[in-house]
Amino acid sequence: MASRSRWRGRAWRACLLTAAVASLAGCVGMPNNGPATEFTASPEASQPNSDFIGLFPSAPPLGGSPSQIVQGFLVASANYPAYATLADEYLVASAVKTYNPSGLTVLSPFGLAKSSPAQTAAGSHGVSRATVQTQGSVVGTFGSSPQGQYFWLQSQAPVGSSYTFQLVKVSGQWRISNPPRNRMLLSADFQYYFETRDLYFFGTSLEDQVLVPDSVFVPLGTDEQHLVAGLVSALSQDPKTPWLANATQTDFPSATRILGVSVDGATATVNLGGAITHAGTKTLQQVAAQLVWTLISSAPGPGGIQSVELQLNGQPWSSPGPPCTGGPSPRAFQTLAAYQCYNPFPSVPASFYYTSGAQAWSRCGRATQAQTGSIGQIVPLLSHTGVISQPDCGNGQYVLESQATATPAQPSSIGPVALASVSPDGKYLAVVPPGRDAVYIVNLPGSATSLPGKPRLSAPGITALSWDRSDNLWVAQDGSVDMLPPGGKAPVVVMFNGGMITDLSVAPDSVRIALIVQTGSARELVVAAIGPPSTSGTINTKPNTVISPALGSGTALAPNLTRPVSLAWYNADNLIALNGVSGQYVLWEVPVDGQAATAAFTPKGAASISADGSANVLVAGLDGGHLAVSPGLEGPWQQLANPGQDPAYP
Repeated sequence: MASRSRWRGRAWRACLLTAAVASLAGCVGMPNNGPATEFTASPEASQPNSDFIGLFPSAPPLGGSPSQIVQGFLVASANYPAYATLADEYLVASAVKTYNPSGLTVLSPFGLAKSSPAQTAAGSHGVSRATVQTQGSVVGTFGSSPQGQYFWLQSQAPVGSSYTFQLVKVSGQWRISNPPRNRMLLSADFQYYFETRDLYFFGTSLEDQVLVPDSVFVPLGTDEQHLVAGLVSALSQDPKTPWLANATQTDFPSATRILGVSVDGATATVNLGGAITHAGTKTLQQVAAQLVWTLISSAPGPGGIQSVELQLNGQPWSSPGPPCTGGPSPRAFQTLAAYQCYNPFPSVPASFYYTSGAQAWSRCGRATQAQTGSIGQIVPLLSHTGVISQPDCGNGQYVLESQATATPAQPSSIGPVALASVSPDGKYLAVVPPGRDAVYIVNLPGSATSLPGKPRLSAPGITALSWDRSDNLWVAQDGSVDMLPPGGKAPVVVMFNGGMITDLSVAPDSVRIALIVQTGSARELVVAAIGPPSTSGTINTKPNTVISPALGSGTALAPNLTRPVSLAWYNADNLIALNGVSGQYVLWEVPVDGQAATAAFTPKGAASISADGSANVLVAGLDGGHLAVSPGLEGPWQQLANPGQDPAYP
């Protein structure tokens, strides 16, 4: 089950209401004139946040000043649609008819810049008018769907922005005549207005499919019935998140009709009709997988939905056989247990690989053992007979992390190694020699008395290796990306319209890829989708190459991370990345849904990072040729007694 990052660092907050705004409802603190000042407002959540203190929006104060009306409107509209009626009370009648915010602008800082005094307009009616201006720095934008969810459009370095509210007097009360198209919200308050939910879709070009999470944001206070109905409606259509749109799709037949959605206790019932009633078993299993993973895994824990009943024209449906090979057959009330093979990031104990003394080694990284200060014994890449080993995390052989152990003998026939990476299914081993100018691939299991005579790729400046579910090896080299298909097929050049790529990591779903992209002296974290092969243009920069799948337009993450050097997927929803300058790197958890990155406990001297879900330790390569491990982002970190560098999980 995928976990997700929340906006962290919650602290006790209180509203300081000055005399000038003492009558204003909501949690605000802004002057009428002068530079922008941040304000904050608390939403009414279905479950109150115990570490937050604040006031709730209310109706416009009688005789309120223009700035008070704007402040009250911002508080009420921030809670839209829960307080839609309340927000309307701050508007003139004509604006109420057209006001329907289509997105969200997140700013930091954000507040009122200035307010002009009320002025009597020329004309026979003598209408009083006023203006109030907001100012802030935009750090992100979100779009909205008809189902009431918000999806990430863009994160960016802060860009100055302002908006001028126009107000008129109606029956002696100031009201807004030009509400903004987007809601506006202080970034630090995002967590108090939204909860994250994952919609699950399938990749458009994969045969061996797992689900791909698409994070959306639902306003807090949305009742469960409308929440579930909105999620089901969104699943029946293709994703709205732009960077995923061309690489993922729903398996709901296009003419499916949603006849009803209801929630009774811990069970959600979804009644579908139309084209889906004529669908085959495989399609129905895929649809059920989307429903079960979206409605159950996105909100785990007591009080959440624990099962889903899928109905076709009012009649319960369950799979006639196990949807997953070797798994259970679901019953009418379907649960995650029957659909585990669709998991986008199954977290099971695994071994990480690393290099030391120009040879490759592995150690079991089981997190539960690390919590007791233990780590797997050192296993050589080659056994004493020259056969490539595939370590088993269930063998129970562990030693203290601080204890130096004798290094097992290892034949040197495979030659010196700078990077080593094993495919997730254990079929292939990729080896990069110290010159970092070639990639060799060895079939597993098998003898490795020597590397193949010819490398699969000869190219300078190889900096990263990452396998996908189809046994394609993705290689970052000299700022570009190559993909090496299985079976000895020719390398392909991956098209990406961006800068120089210094690091990459393919998500376990094989649809998403994270990159560190350098343009000039600037670097940024980027996430992109792996789309179908492109048929336009010609690329033949290397002998015997072919057109490859194209990467979608990269979308920048965490604009505050301006010097990333290493990244890895931590789970289905988050990356971890090292950011900083030489010798001063900080570890960050980076959601791939547009939320802010949060700093994590960082080992001293960290230079590279690798991870494989919560079941395994984080592994950091340190300056000086050592490794450190931690059972989680909160630490503690322990340096391993034996040397090593360039850690990587399969």
